[in-house]
Amino acid sequence: MMQHIGYVKKKHTVAVHYMRLLFDYLQRKNYPVARFLAEINLDQDLFNRPNDRVDFEIFNHACHVLQEKFKQPNLGIHLGQLVTTGHLGPHGFALMTCSNAREVMQQNIRYSALTIDAGSNIFEQHGPEYIRYWRSNLADEQPLGKLQDELHQAAYITLSRQLFNRQDLNPLWVSFQHEQPEDISEYNALFRCPLIFNAENTALGFHESFLDFSLPSSNESVHVVMSDLRQQLLKQLGNHLEPSWLANARKAIVESFQLGGLTFEELAQQTGFSLEELKMEMLRHNLNFRTFVDEIRQSLAISYVRNPQLSLVEIAFLLGFSEQSAFQRAFKRWTGKTPKEYRNFRQ
Repeated sequence: MMQHIGYVKKKHTVAVHYMRLLFDYLQRKNYPVARFLAEINLDQDLFNRPNDRVDFEIFNHACHVLQEKFKQPNLGIHLGQLVTTGHLGPHGFALMTCSNAREVMQQNIRYSALTIDAGSNIFEQHGPEYIRYWRSNLADEQPLGKLQDELHQAAYITLSRQLFNRQDLNPLWVSFQHEQPEDISEYNALFRCPLIFNAENTALGFHESFLDFSLPSSNESVHVVMSDLRQQLLKQLGNHLEPSWLANARKAIVESFQLGGLTFEELAQQTGFSLEELKMEMLRHNLNFRTFVDEIRQSLAISYVRNPQLSLVEIAFLLGFSEQSAFQRAFKRWTGKTPKEYRNFRQ
């Protein structure tokens, strides 16, 4: 029997700045935002606090109210085309400073929950093709629904064209889980590629050559600052939302570094799960054991290197590296700089 250590059903939320997307739509329709918020019983003062979040169910309900009010069956397609990096808050601005599409992809995997955590971006490579899946995080894998899937797919393409300043950027194909609408002209106009409906997954495919596209707004120094901010926001979000077993797992991993690390089996024991149960829980939270450990070590490494009171030799020991050279290589893989270069850069 699984020992649910303080497990609480996760409440999914949307960042306030993402919900402003609905306000932009209302303004285009010349409909007062204040009136709309009153209609859905939402306090306008909430949107004066940029770091606040809205329950996903409220956001989803608001979207459907808009859809009915303006008789727009494909509202998600319209909303998605209004998305800018500003609607994604710190995560959006950080994406602008990435060096290439590969880094954008990696950042989306890690930080998209800052915008909306009811779904996850998952990328897989199949030969020369990369597939980006949009997967529901709702209980029992309940689908997010046609409107939210439309919105996310449309926003992804719209933002990609903005980030790379390439209006001719088209995916190889796009798939949706819902049935094909009678009129797909709006889909065709936006995606400009083959469309698949009644599909097993909400996804899109693109050629691997896309990953080498560079961003005209790339800025390494600004990216470091924005990444720091996102890391803090993600930590706050995680502390509020994640089950206690996950916090216990982080603690166990950190404490194990100086002892040579721990195995997956040992982590299962320390969190009160069997091997299969822990695998299921990590899959539910889109976690891979090795990547999870590596990201914790990376976060600690950056924090330690910023502390001038710690020598680089001490940091390597604290992180469980048997050789200084191994720490140097790992740190450069994480940040693109050696520990000394990063410390000097931050001063």
